[in-house]
Amino acid sequence: MLRSSNFTVQAYILLTTLIVYSSFVGCEKSVWKNSLDSPDQLGLAVVDALNRKDIEQLDRLRVQRAEYLDWIWPAFPASRPPNNFPGDFAWSNLNKKCNTGMKKWIAHFGGVNLKFVDIRFDRPEETYEGFQLLRGTVLTLQNVAGEKRELKILGSVVVKNGRYKLLSYED
Repeated sequence: MLRSSNFTVQAYILLTTLIVYSSFVGCEKSVWKNSLDSPDQLGLAVVDALNRKDIEQLDRLRVQRAEYLDWIWPAFPASRPPNNFPGDFAWSNLNKKCNTGMKKWIAHFGGVNLKFVDIRFDRPEETYEGFQLLRGTVLTLQNVAGEKRELKILGSVVVKNGRYKLLSYED
């Protein structure tokens, strides 16, 4: 009987430890897949992908379908009455725009050996439930001759839990 009681106490301690541990783990901010620590890191990653003509990397730097449908689209007013636009419809349009833009910008700037100079946002930030949008993205690049050029090839940047990811590419 003493052995059974000892087992029950051990099981209770183990269960309590698991519950406490899982509550702390649930409170941690998980790293948003393929997100970066700053707008500058995002700009550097875009330029690197352009220089390497890496369309897959450009795609990874933007919000993906599940992220868009699960928490971005529901926060937008167009997803609710009276509009009620379906999320899949909105994603399809955004995805088409992004795919067109990525191909276009690789054709124009791919493999040119550009250097990242700066990224800025010329329009007011928008705040939604769980994230912010940095809008009016301007990417400043420098070519090998030292000439600087401001490009508006990126759409808004999403900020979630202090991490950055592109919402879209301009087409």
